[in-house]
Amino acid sequence: MDALGLGLSLGLAASISPGPLLVLVVTSALRSGRRAGVLAACAPLLSDAAVVGVTLLLLGRLPERALGVLGVVGALFVVWSGVRTVREARTASLEPGASASTAAPGVAALRRAVLVNLLSPHPWVAWATALGPLTVTTWRASTGAGVALLVGFYATLVGGKVVIALVVARGRRHLGDAGYRRALTFAGVLLGLAGVALGVEFAPTLFGG
Repeated sequence: MDALGLGLSLGLAASISPGPLLVLVVTSALRSGRRAGVLAACAPLLSDAAVVGVTLLLLGRLPERALGVLGVVGALFVVWSGVRTVREARTASLEPGASASTAAPGVAALRRAVLVNLLSPHPWVAWATALGPLTVTTWRASTGAGVALLVGFYATLVGGKVVIALVVARGRRHLGDAGYRRALTFAGVLLGLAGVALGVEFAPTLFGG
């Protein structure tokens, strides 16, 4: 498989893999509509610059406990986002007046998604253990192939999540307020569970487990 095809395949798999960012994309699309969902889906384009840069330069030298700290902080933030979503679901409405401003919710969704991606250890681990070495090896063999790998990866990583956001945002119009609140509550619960799972996965490294 050539570098572009490999990047497209890896990005597509990552785009639909369950995790805090995917749930946040769905939650943002449910809460605030298409714009917010699409902006949340684009978070890796902003956050991964720091993830990739720091990973390739430093992360391999950091102690395992550093990942544990990052994971627990990220877990707490994700759980907080889930709790907030559930609380907002109690009075959420699809009435035009309830979501008259599309810019602010979209920017807020993007900021939250960037934070989730930065605080979640999964992108860091993926780049430190698989994507980073693969990118470096491909780049050394051919600069063009390295660029193709990265372009393909992020095209489908972001594109897959954008498609999911658009589908969810389109479907929310047919829910009605009651269905919308149930769906938003369910998404918030999923977000909280994702945070708990993240904490369970990385907390043992804090204690040498």
